Amino acid sequence: MGREFDDFSNILMRPRRVRILRLLIEQGTMKISDIRRILNAPASSVYYDIEILRANGLVIKDGSYVKITSKGRELVERLDGILGSMQESRRSRTEELADILLMRPIVISIYRLGPAMVFLYSVIIIVLGLVMAFMQGYELMLLVFVEGISFMPVSITVISVLAYVGIALFIYKYLLGNEIIDLRLLSGVFASLIPTSIYPTIMALITPWIPPLPLSIIDALLKALLPLASLIILATVLSMLSGKPMEYSLLFETLLLLIPSVIIYIAIFR
Repeated sequence: MGREFDDFSNILMRPRRVRILRLLIEQGTMKISDIRRILNAPASSVYYDIEILRANGLVIKDGSYVKITSKGRELVERLDGILGSMQESRRSRTEELADILLMRPIVISIYRLGPAMVFLYSVIIIVLGLVMAFMQGYELMLLVFVEGISFMPVSITVISVLAYVGIALFIYKYLLGNEIIDLRLLSGVFASLIPTSIYPTIMALITPWIPPLPLSIIDALLKALLPLASLIILATVLSMLSGKPMEYSLLFETLLLLIPSVIIYIAIFR
């Protein structure tokens, strides 16, 4: 296979993506809902696969319609004699579980609102979360909210939000190799920060009703799970828009966001 297709290993390892390309060759322009019906696959999985194909220049997406490009057609022609007929029925349940764990249905549903609306709603929710954090005495340290830190400036929360966004854009542009930074990307990055930002609100709502011991357990779980949810959503967004495997995004996020957050948290409370 030619060198120009070396970057498509993440496509070739997903039989359904090849089937989508073959369907488009046979049928021409198709509605995404028709592709999903023919493949009998979860809507979020099909939408995610199409976004990966689009990001790699193999299909063109116009609203709810999609068609194959000449590059996509050439790729399928080269693959026909190599891959043959590939069955994905064994993977269906695994992929459905992966969809849930990676929160792809949530990301897909968010993007259906449109980039402008996603950006607006995300900013509103994040700002409300930060206001609640200020009222409750929390400070955001990159990915984790902490309280009772008198030596930290109030602006550290805003700095952490800007650092999160900056690191996400750095990963997308320099580590995943994409030049275009648009509203679609920014809206996805801000949307990914929503799980982390709602921590103070959740704690404010449940603290009066739960005894101290269970509350401390819930607090620890929320501090661990909400940032992870943010990172998973961010990885899905970066993967969809860049066309790169999600594993790359998760690796870079772990190195640049998760590990530094853990180190900062340990350093403060050791």
